[in-house]
Amino acid sequence: MNIDILLSGFGGQGLMSVGKIIARAVIKDGKNTTWFPSYGAEVRGGTAHSFVRISDSIIASPLMKPPDIAVFLNQPSLDKFEKQIKSGGLLICNSDVLQREPVCDGVEIIKAPLNSIALECDNIKVANTVALGVLTAARPRILKRQIVIDVLKETFKRQDLVSQNIKAFYKGEKVVNR
Repeated sequence: MNIDILLSGFGGQGLMSVGKIIARAVIKDGKNTTWFPSYGAEVRGGTAHSFVRISDSIIASPLMKPPDIAVFLNQPSLDKFEKQIKSGGLLICNSDVLQREPVCDGVEIIKAPLNSIALECDNIKVANTVALGVLTAARPRILKRQIVIDVLKETFKRQDLVSQNIKAFYKGEKVVNR
């Protein structure tokens, strides 16, 4: 198995954190991974994306190929990267901010109101974790639910943040499991 994941949005939306969480969960599951961040000119508010490569074998290069999976939290990410997703891949996008429909031939598209769901969890900053829940439910072969939950608990030290992120994760799963 070789899976490339692209996470993209504005700086400050937690895409680097989600990339690290995915990488940690994959390692705990006995797979190999690389995580590669890329920041725009401004970190908070500018564009940012990270790449995660997952493999059953040793990873020789962290360089990203066209992604198998993409998670876009903003419209500029969709505009920039939508044509790069591999046919047969998965696109998860934030329907709260879409200004148009995604155009990705041969790609499964899951549109979810990530911001609205995050607000239901009392913290707009957990939209990234909502997306992680969507991804985990959509591709359980890649990310194991309980391992991701364990990594979320390890990542956030304050109990209120743990609670908000776990709630956001579960709500993200429900987007797929309706």
